[in-house]
Amino acid sequence: MAIFLFKSNCFLAVLCVSLIDDPFFTASLPEIVRMSMVGQIIGHEIGHAFDPQNSQYDSDFNQVNWLNSEDLREYGNRQKCLIDQYDNHDDPSFGRNLKGTTTVIENVADMLGIKTAWMAYKDIKGVQPSIIGFEDYSPDKLFFHLRALTWCSSYDTHALSRQLKAVHGVKNFRVNGIHSNMKEFAEAFQCPIGSPMNPKKKCTLF
Repeated sequence: MAIFLFKSNCFLAVLCVSLIDDPFFTASLPEIVRMSMVGQIIGHEIGHAFDPQNSQYDSDFNQVNWLNSEDLREYGNRQKCLIDQYDNHDDPSFGRNLKGTTTVIENVADMLGIKTAWMAYKDIKGVQPSIIGFEDYSPDKLFFHLRALTWCSSYDTHALSRQLKAVHGVKNFRVNGIHSNMKEFAEAFQCPIGSPMNPKKKCTLF
């Protein structure tokens, strides 16, 4: 669990202690593990500063429109892309019954979080040692695979009513939906243009 707090010119991301312990954060594992797993969670919390709700405030937490009308309209269109994408997501457990307006704040943070983690991973210097069981993976493939492992969970198939009210997206979308918007993912896995994981229309934020 991680929490974003932004008030009175102060940013605070609170991480559950389990996120800085094995298997997420272990000194014996390559840096790529920390960047892809813990890095995307920290990036997610930082990303909340730019989500549809918190982006309406300045550094002193005063409500203000710091975006001009043109930028505000464009940002709204980009949020709408994520909303529509989530509405049309065909989830293995819940089908096409999801509501993008409910989860857009968290989906925006997910998008910004993985982008932040990806840039940090690309700044790693030197060759990363391989991980047992993943020796045949390229570093880029490994980055996305490890991030996906973060969201492994089981579902109560009768939980649709709860999921429709949840502010966080379904795990399948937090992996496949978010990854499908990244050209870096498509390049790493050589996904054909127009395939589910490399759609011609991708949602971008910044």
